[in-house]
Amino acid sequence: MNGALEGIRVLELASYVTGPFAALLLADLGADVVKIEQPGQGDPFRGWGEKLYSATFCSLNRNKKSVTLDIRRDEGRDIFLKLAAGSDIVIENFRPGTVEKRGLGYEAIQALNPKVIYCSISGFGQKGPYRDLPGYDTIGQAMSGLLSLLTDPEKPQGMGISFSDHLTGIYACYGILGALVHRMITGEGQRVETSLLRATLSFISENAARYFETGVVPRRAYRTKTAGVFAFVDKDGLPFVIHLSSPEKFWRGLLEAVGKKEWAEDARFRDRKGRTENYDLLTGLLQSIFSGGRREEWLRRLQAHDVPCAPLNTLGEVFDDPQVREYGFPIEVEHPRMGKMRLVGSGVELSRTPPGIKMPPPTLGEHTGEVLGALGYSQDAITKLKDLGVV
Repeated sequence: MNGALEGIRVLELASYVTGPFAALLLADLGADVVKIEQPGQGDPFRGWGEKLYSATFCSLNRNKKSVTLDIRRDEGRDIFLKLAAGSDIVIENFRPGTVEKRGLGYEAIQALNPKVIYCSISGFGQKGPYRDLPGYDTIGQAMSGLLSLLTDPEKPQGMGISFSDHLTGIYACYGILGALVHRMITGEGQRVETSLLRATLSFISENAARYFETGVVPRRAYRTKTAGVFAFVDKDGLPFVIHLSSPEKFWRGLLEAVGKKEWAEDARFRDRKGRTENYDLLTGLLQSIFSGGRREEWLRRLQAHDVPCAPLNTLGEVFDDPQVREYGFPIEVEHPRMGKMRLVGSGVELSRTPPGIKMPPPTLGEHTGEVLGALGYSQDAITKLKDLGVV
């Protein structure tokens, strides 16, 4: 079965996470993605492992073709423009102004290809006081306020996952798909823009709305208290979580599971307001109970009473979970030169046009000859470009 974006051509001039992740989401849906990389080194993530083929790179670049191209050279610029002229979508994540200096910005591409959808991703946006500052994931998390909801500012810690980078890639893909639908209706192309700061701030709109309403600056613990979110460890130190949310039945089920039905009439806990105000006390009382048993048994009892709960899995545990295996994860793919690898698949399923992994992540420049040949370059011409260091 073909993917939903079969026949859509994407030109990716991007590295690290934001642009490559946006292009990966399109590629999983069937788009034909050509990734432009610097000759000799490629995407910096390639160097995070051996043979310019790190696991980090592979996680973001399946289903793509790799073309090495030095866009700083006139010959490289000309090849890029030829590729862009035949592309539906162009994605770049350089600092604002960089591609324009090379003559590869939106206006230049749009003049060649009026229907092009050109997506620019940056740290802070194409204009504004922070336009020219370097932007990386943790900067986006911190400046947007997201990090203040994930850690305690008095004892700050960075996160073990690139939230802002991946969120920005998702928002970029969202904008591109919206522009693609608009083009299908009107025939008009357009520019799509997003940034680490903008995308991450948009993502925390729930917390922002609550701040606008109350004037109270939310902290990490605020949501845990108001949403009935708890984390415990069992007698062996194994962690698990409970999320009671709003329905009263979950609170009642918890009391049944831990043998404390009398707490339903306790003035401190009998309503949601009381449980919020006495959250720390309730947490301590529950932890003393859970410390007397094993996680597996507690989860079984909680689930028997329909209480939302789960083990706090490490990645060493999650892929043994039967529900995760139901998704077919992890997916094993094999590159003819680099061998087998395991990857996590798409986060969505489409009944008629399912996403999938049709190509393993490419080696550096693996498809340069193929793509340039399709543009009309002879083998002798490609060899000459290689000798010059253009490709």
